[in-house]
Amino acid sequence: MSLSFLYYVLMLVTLSTGNTQHLQKNPMSHLGSVQIYYFYDSRLPSTTGEAMNGLTQDLLNKHYADLVQSGDIIYHQIDLASPAGQRVAQKCNITITGLVVGRHTRVVNLTQNGYSYAKSDPLAFQQNLAFHINRLLPSSKRPQ
Repeated sequence: MSLSFLYYVLMLVTLSTGNTQHLQKNPMSHLGSVQIYYFYDSRLPSTTGEAMNGLTQDLLNKHYADLVQSGDIIYHQIDLASPAGQRVAQKCNITITGLVVGRHTRVVNLTQNGYSYAKSDPLAFQQNLAFHINRLLPSSKRPQ
């Protein structure tokens, strides 16, 4: 078992038990849902981070709107500068803007991909994100 796997499982458990009042929904309230976590720091604006956020929201609105509406995909934006975000960041050892996608115990960190492609090749970023979302969704819920 890799260290990064344990780290992200710990992160998901921490988010489910921590103070998440600033989030619309508790990140672990729908264990069967695909959870997408966008971490950002409002004190240090990042054009690449903003591009990741915008491309992710665009993809969800265009191709996954019904699944977002039904709760099968849940998108969380966590501000690392807020008191609640700082607590989550300290527990999870997260320090930079990033994107993580997970369902159950399967977790994919797309931060490196985001920094590589969000600004230089937005289509590649969205295709990679869609690929990972589709892999995590049950086959009956994947878009055609």
